[in-house]
Amino acid sequence: MVTRVHPNYILGEKLPNIHSIEDVNDAFWDKRFEQINNFEKHLAENGTVIFKFFMNLSKDEQKRRLVRRLDLKHKNWKFSAGDLKERKLWDKYMECYEDAINRTSKAHAPWFNIPADNKPVARLTVATILYNTLKAYEDIKEPELDAKTKANIEVYRQELNNE
Repeated sequence: MVTRVHPNYILGEKLPNIHSIEDVNDAFWDKRFEQINNFEKHLAENGTVIFKFFMNLSKDEQKRRLVRRLDLKHKNWKFSAGDLKERKLWDKYMECYEDAINRTSKAHAPWFNIPADNKPVARLTVATILYNTLKAYEDIKEPELDAKTKANIEVYRQELNNE
């Protein structure tokens, strides 16, 4: 999303046919979203289960977390003054997120918009989505040891304990 808000960053990627900010236009983004959709479709058609989670943090909660980073010495390392500059562009970021999610959420690669102000609830929501989706796949199983390794587990344990 940073490159949608700051298209000049794209110039540093040295992409073919992108020589100026004017080249980073609607057609550029249309193509980029099409490429994302095509790539994800290819992955899904070849057996990859795709999960995309948008951790939707409110502006008030982001502010609270940024202040907490300043207030708690052990959290200071997480703070960046750049966060304040980017925060002023909140509405532009939200517009870009909404557009990207709407244009790249497909049946084979849906977005899940997760309310993220409450971390434990957000984590539980993600875990529930993962669990409910993956339990439908009967061919996904925990790997098993081969018979020889399984038969020698006690030997290997003794070898390690005797080091």
